[in-house]
Amino acid sequence: MAYRRPGGDPTRFVVEAADEPQLNVGAFPRTGWLEAVAESDRERLRSALDGDAIDVTYRLTVDDEPTWVHERGSHTEGGDVVGYLFPAGERFESRRRLERERERLAEFASVVSHDLRNPLSVAVGNLELATELDGDAADERLNRARDALGWMDDLISDLLALAREGRTVEETTTTALEDVVRRAWRTVGDDADAALVVDGSLPTVDCDGSRLRQAFENLFRNSIEHGSAGGPPDSDDRSGPSVRIVVGPLQDGFYVADDGTGIPPEERDAVFEPGRSTADDGTGFGLAIVERIAEAHGWSVSVTEGRDGGARFDFTGVDCERCGDTDGATIGD
Repeated sequence: MAYRRPGGDPTRFVVEAADEPQLNVGAFPRTGWLEAVAESDRERLRSALDGDAIDVTYRLTVDDEPTWVHERGSHTEGGDVVGYLFPAGERFESRRRLERERERLAEFASVVSHDLRNPLSVAVGNLELATELDGDAADERLNRARDALGWMDDLISDLLALAREGRTVEETTTTALEDVVRRAWRTVGDDADAALVVDGSLPTVDCDGSRLRQAFENLFRNSIEHGSAGGPPDSDDRSGPSVRIVVGPLQDGFYVADDGTGIPPEERDAVFEPGRSTADDGTGFGLAIVERIAEAHGWSVSVTEGRDGGARFDFTGVDCERCGDTDGATIGD
């Protein structure tokens, strides 16, 4: 399919000649092309259009289904981009999955070699000192070694979860999202100084229920650990629970928000990086696991500011039913 982008604008796409039967030209967006591109692929398309030669693949929603397409083009003297658009096909999707697995393996090896080395050194050093000491001094060193080994155990558990949750979901079942939320809250929130509110009627989603429950547990735990430090900076009323967590529907998914201290805008792009944590006792893998679970389902997750000033995590691209109502039903506190 031959095309032209006036002025190299990523939002505009003019079909010049269509002879590709695998692409339904009639279903292509006439305006707002970028809005039809998967959110996680938009920056890659923008960057490609800013380069000298355009050679980029991305997901485009056609007939309400995401389709991989391959765009190749070049800039004209007048500033337009002209080229061809092809269906990328299943082979490209398989290659992309393999590339992601290689990236995750490299990431896994990097974390193992770096993050485990420090507590191991602490444990070995304190054990060596303990052999040279007696009484309480030796016990103190042994306790420090025990703490370091416990930290290593937490890291290993989270690393294994990170690797496991990165696998693509092969089988899903139609699941009431509120049931998953309730089960996750019973595990994490029942004994916490926190309240959970369901903001309206949660949708029914196609998902792996156990893996989605893990995502909710990690998000709830993150809100409880980081949101219990006093709430948003401009909040004077902290009567009741230390943190209030809200789960609600979106037009194409759902969100989890709290009224805690929030995440500064300059730090939001990095919150899903493995090993990143602002808590002294955090491994830094909780939110990375959340992102892996979302990606394994073919969803996107992003972080922004909630309406109460805390952090809000939006899950979009979700195949769901009954999205939209809000009536603020409290589940627990």
